[in-house]
Order: sequence, then structure tokens, then C-alpha cells
Amino acid sequence: MTDNMTRVIGIVSGKGGVGKTTFSVNLGLALRCLDKKVLLIDCNITTPHLAYYLGAEDYFITLNNIFRGDVDEKFAPSAHDGIAFIPASEELRDIIKIDFDKLVTHVNKISKSGVFDFIILDSAPGLGKEGTSVLRAADEILFVTDPTIPNITDIVRCYEYLSMVRTKKVSIVFNKVREKDFELKFKDAESFFEAPVLGAIPFDENIMDSTAQGIPFLNYMPNSPTARNFICVAANLIGIPYESKPSSRIKKILGKLKKKIGRK
Repeated sequence: MTDNMTRVIGIVSGKGGVGKTTFSVNLGLALRCLDKKVLLIDCNITTPHLAYYLGAEDYFITLNNIFRGDVDEKFAPSAHDGIAFIPASEELRDIIKIDFDKLVTHVNKISKSGVFDFIILDSAPGLGKEGTSVLRAADEILFVTDPTIPNITDIVRCYEYLSMVRTKKVSIVFNKVREKDFELKFKDAESFFEAPVLGAIPFDENIMDSTAQGIPFLNYMPNSPTARNFICVAANLIGIPYESKPSSRIKKILGKLKKKIGRK
């Protein structure tokens, strides 16, 4: 962790399709609901989606610009719905000659500014150059996986790589949980990885609806049980006590969010 207490967290998955970017965006919004200043960075440069999932259309600076030195070091990230973000360019030409190793340097510069409480790095899946650059740049790693053996196996590979590079704080979130017998249980995952499971996001078709519309789920259905699961994970990440049933504090937070965006 950096001296200014900015927490740089890499959101990592072993493969695509587990809902990592959806989780990253909604975790950022949940942390904002808990009065934290958050910066989201799309580190999936070859196939970027973070801006769409955030519902942001107006932005001028991308991570590609930063890597190429096209912007002043004191640039201000774009903001949408109270969240600062740095997207990756969707232009194919902008991935040519990109040096992924620069991520470590640029993330360190931003974290040392002390502007943000959390910097969330939405990684590319797997152990390609994009994925391993996030494993190096982050102070903490949060593995996102569905609780099935094949996807847990992919996380194991990432975990093994991480242990070879540097010892870092690790936690896990189960996503798309169906509560089936074939799914891995919390206690088994915690025992196997020797890392805490911060929570579980249930499989919810409403998340797919919100994603298709380019609306973050916490803005789409802020008062739903699934929204409370995202808040729960954020609270556990910070270390705030949280009950399975919404406390009066959490109800107040969700009520403010619901009122702000005018949704039921």
C-alpha cells in the first residue's frame, strides 16, 4: 500500500466471461456510496469495455494517450456519475506499439497524488502482457471468479504467477453464484487460497439487462438485494461491519442513490 494510503486494487480473473468489468464498475460505485474517492482504469487495452459498462460516452483522455505521453502529467481524469475513470481507446490503431510495462510507473504517479482513496485496475483476463502488468502494478489483488472448478483452476494459475512475482494481499469475490451443489463454498476457497472471500454476487438476469443498456447495475436497480451484495463487498473491502440484512446505514445509502438517479 502506498504511503498516502491510496489503495491500488487489481481486479483480476483467470478467463473472460466471469463478469469482471461489471464487478469493477459496480464496486467503484459501491465505494463511492461509502464516501470513498474512486478512480477506475481500464487496463484491458486490446478489448476495452469499461467506459460502456460505466455508461460514459464523453471522454478525451485514454490510457493509450497516457502511455504515449500525449497528455500532461497533471491531467484530470474524466468523470461520470461521481466516478473518475481512465478508459482505454477503442481505436484499433491505438494499440500499436503499446508498452504495457509503463502501467506500473503511471499508476504509481497517480496514487502518490493522494487524490483518490481507491484506484481500481480492471485487468484483462489471464496471464498475457496486459494481465501481468496489473498483477505488478496493484498493491492488492481481488480475484473475481464464478465458484466452479474450471474457473477456480484458472485463478490458481494467476495466483501461482503472483506468488512468483511478489507477495501481495489477495482476496476473492464469487460472481454469478447460483447456490448449486457443484459450486465451491466460501470456506473451501478461503482454506485453499488462504485468502478471504469478501462476498458473493448472485446470478441475476437484471445485471445482463443493465449491461445491455450500458447502465451500471447499482444505478439500474439500486434498492435490489443484488445491489446490497455489491455494497456488502465494498464494505468488507474497507472493513466496515455489514449485516446480511440491510442496516439502517446501508438503507440510507441506497435510498440516497435511488433518489439521485430517480429509479425504483
